[in-house]
Amino acid sequence: MDDLQLVRELDDTPLKSADQLAAARAQLVAGIKPRRRGRAGVIAVATIAVAAAAAAVVVTVLPSGSPDEPRQDATPTGSTAPVDTAVQLLNHAAAAARSKPDEVPRPDQFYYVRNGEWEGWLSVDGTRDGRISTSRADEPVTTPGCVNGTRKVLDKYDKPTGATEKCTPVRAYRDDLPTTADDVLRLLKGEDKGRPVNSYGKDVLAMVSFSYLPGPQRAALFDAATQVPGLTVVEDVSSGRPGIGISWPVPEGSAPWAEPVVMVFDKDTYEYLGTKNSPQDAAGFVDQVGDRV
Repeated sequence: MDDLQLVRELDDTPLKSADQLAAARAQLVAGIKPRRRGRAGVIAVATIAVAAAAAAVVVTVLPSGSPDEPRQDATPTGSTAPVDTAVQLLNHAAAAARSKPDEVPRPDQFYYVRNGEWEGWLSVDGTRDGRISTSRADEPVTTPGCVNGTRKVLDKYDKPTGATEKCTPVRAYRDDLPTTADDVLRLLKGEDKGRPVNSYGKDVLAMVSFSYLPGPQRAALFDAATQVPGLTVVEDVSSGRPGIGISWPVPEGSAPWAEPVVMVFDKDTYEYLGTKNSPQDAAGFVDQVGDRV
C-alpha cells in the first residue's frame, strides 16, 4: 500500500493542522512494530502523519468556485492586485513558484523544515536516516532510510530491533512529481473520481509543508488545486506573519469546536508561509541531521 492509497482510505476524515499532523507522525514512528509493511509514494513522509492524526475534525468554510472556473492570469510576483477568489490566489502562487530560482541538493543531504514546534530532517533521496522532533513528543524519533528495498525497524524507544521491512525510498526532494496541472490532478484523484475535497487538502498540505518541490512541480500542484471545488479565500490571516489564505470544506458532521485549517501565503510575493496554526519558520538543505538553516 502506498501513501496515496493510505490517504484515500481516510477520505471522509477531516484535515488537521500541519503541527498536529507532524506531532502525530512523531508518535506513530516511535511506535512502529516489525509487522508493519513499508509505505512510500507520492506524498512524502508527512502522509503517514495525516493517517495517524485522522481522528480529529477541522474546518467549516463557505462555498467557493467550481472545478470549471476558468484559470485567471496571475499578476507578476510582488503585485498588489486584489485577490478575490481561491483560483486567483493559487494562480499567483503558481506564478511565484515558477519565478523563484530552484535549489538542487546533493542526494546525501537532508531537507530541514521547522514548522512551529516541529522540526524535521528529511532525507533528500530517501535512503538516509532522518529525524523528527516535536515538543509534543518526549524524544526525537528516527525515520529510517530505505536502502536496496529494505529499512530497519525501530522499537518504541527508537532503537533497532534487528528486523527489517520492505520499503520504497520516500524522497524529500520531489523533482519526480508531474509538471502539468492535469497530470497532478490525475495523480491526486487516482482511481477514485469522487474523492472528497478534504482529501485533496491533505495531499496538497503534505506536499507543500514537508517536502521540497522544484518550481515546475510546485506550480503544477497549485495549478491543479485551482480545479478543486469549494476552496475559500481567507483574508487577513497570519501564520506568524500576516498573509492571505485558502481553506477546504470538510465532511459533514464536523465538531462545533473545530477550527479552520488555512494555508497562508504572503500577500505580495504569494510564497507559502505555513498554516494558520503552524508557521513555516525555516526550510532548506543541510549536510547532516542536526544542522539548521
